[in-house]
Amino acid sequence: MLDFNNFKENLEVLGEDIFSKKFLLAVSGGADSMVLSHLFRFFDSAQNDKGLEFQVAHVNYHFRGEDSNLDQKIVEDFCRKNKIKFHLKDVSEEEKTQMKSLQNWARELRYDFFFKILEQENLDYIVTAHHLNDELETFFINLSRGSGIKGLSGIPKNENSILRPLLKFTKAEIYAFAEENHIDFREDKSNEKNDYLRNKIRNQLTPKIVEIFPQFLEQFGESLSYLSSVNDFYQNEIEKTFQEILTEENEEGFTLNKEILFRKPKVLIIEIIRKLGFTGIEIEKIMNAENGKFFRSNTYEISIKRKEIVCTKRKK
Repeated sequence: MLDFNNFKENLEVLGEDIFSKKFLLAVSGGADSMVLSHLFRFFDSAQNDKGLEFQVAHVNYHFRGEDSNLDQKIVEDFCRKNKIKFHLKDVSEEEKTQMKSLQNWARELRYDFFFKILEQENLDYIVTAHHLNDELETFFINLSRGSGIKGLSGIPKNENSILRPLLKFTKAEIYAFAEENHIDFREDKSNEKNDYLRNKIRNQLTPKIVEIFPQFLEQFGESLSYLSSVNDFYQNEIEKTFQEILTEENEEGFTLNKEILFRKPKVLIIEIIRKLGFTGIEIEKIMNAENGKFFRSNTYEISIKRKEIVCTKRKK
């Protein structure tokens, strides 16, 4: 159940005094981020002279006409009422002409905006309202793409100055909290469309799973926690192996000791090659490649030598 105490425990993944830090909340106007805003606001008022210091950022892409403006208004009104500093990214038509993949472009644009504010305002963390249902959608997307254990172990709670303190809570718990605490929010009707894989999982697959297994999300959360712990150990072993086989490194790339690498367990070999941007059948081809073979991923060009693998960074 989502409540103020549970939220505080999840925010404390920092392992330090959260009241000494300054946060930037990414707020869209939807239930998730408006609940997040009220949770932060509660500690601001409840702690009196020692509340959580935070500001709010909102991106208006103008994709949904007046609905986009109403999303902005609900966030702006919340900030004005509670005297919270508000930052707006008002996306121009010119910026939209740079769009190729909508979701990737939108994500890159908003995080560029968030990190600029972080630097300008001397803040410590960006906070997003990702929740357990987002975890499930990401799990299935990564599963369909053949991701390794890192891709299946969940969205990081704390990575690259981004905190996600609602990951343990379901969408239903967030809605219940919003209703109980009379929190206003807006629904993004575009989420009801099945134009994207994530929306199809959200609207078609997840309801079916929960219908069959009513406790699925809670049990999935427990499994994800275990996978995350395994992944921490696993990534540490991968890094140790990588440092062991690294023989030369410069600005253009690096060289790996093929003989030592190929004596390692297969699972470590696969993950080292995956780090070079290769997936699936490409990894198998590299593992069985003869001397002189050449391979190219989006990030590296590699040459297979008798005793070495020469890895050169691809120019963007």
